[in-house]
Amino acid sequence: MRVSETDEVDDTAVARFVAMGAYGEVMLRFQLLEMSYWSILAARKPPGMSLHQHIAKLTEWDRQTGERLIKARGLPDDLRDGAMTAVNTRNLLAHRFLRERAVFFSDPLASHEAAKVLVKVEVKVDEFEERLNAYMRELGIEELDESTIEALELAVPPDFATWSALFDQGD
Repeated sequence: MRVSETDEVDDTAVARFVAMGAYGEVMLRFQLLEMSYWSILAARKPPGMSLHQHIAKLTEWDRQTGERLIKARGLPDDLRDGAMTAVNTRNLLAHRFLRERAVFFSDPLASHEAAKVLVKVEVKVDEFEERLNAYMRELGIEELDESTIEALELAVPPDFATWSALFDQGD
């Protein structure tokens, strides 16, 4: 719903925006969990693997489902079970949540209830992520600090024109 500067924003538009924002935040958190899984796999890279081979392996991981990444990591049982719950929850949200709930977002109460459910999911993600991060520290995998992020040029915003061109292929 677009709103101009002269339009009044009604409660329905705000409630829908909050619910959709909560959805986006939770889905981002699941993507960040996947990056943690990759970190564990990267730390287990066989010695002697060339940079070219390593990049090829990372590219291969990008095509894997979350479930296959989890199975490849060899996590302890409790973390594996938590990771599988996270994958199943993410899949439920990706494939059914909006289809089954968004049609009701014109009702501010329904939007509010959807946002509350998503906040509960995010709390569960927080709890799992704390356990996963503790395990990663045990493996010697450290979180990236600001200087490393800058050295890897990860702090530089991406060129969105180049990125969006990926979606224009074949048109």
